[in-house]
Amino acid sequence: MKNLISLFFLSLVLFACDQVKTAEKTDDKVQTPKEKVVANKMLTFEIQGMSCEMMCGGSIRQELSETNAVEKCEFDFEDERKTNIVTVSYDQKKTTPKELIKIVTKMNDGQFKVGKSDEHDISISIKATIKDVPAPVVEETKS
Repeated sequence: MKNLISLFFLSLVLFACDQVKTAEKTDDKVQTPKEKVVANKMLTFEIQGMSCEMMCGGSIRQELSETNAVEKCEFDFEDERKTNIVTVSYDQKKTTPKELIKIVTKMNDGQFKVGKSDEHDISISIKATIKDVPAPVVEETKS
């Protein structure tokens, strides 16, 4: 009987310890709801060290999206090409090109090397758009 009670308490302790470890693991990364990002800048840069678009590109996309400043991240990737191209659409109020590049170069113990980069404004001016559109031509019809 003592053995049965001892076994019960031992399994209870082991189960409780396992639950604490599981709770610690889930608390490491607290999931916060992401707000919608409206990009107003585009950063294009050369990158070396990518072996595939799915895993490397997915990892880069994930790391950049965690900034909550990136709307999308696209790749011009070809197997066996030494340098590929990354295009990141982001909100300039929330991050800078320097910060985005720093995130990528620190990934996987410096696996990725960033080369030339270029930044473009992608916000649209409504006034310029309306001004540039010609007025519609209305034809009179005779009855």
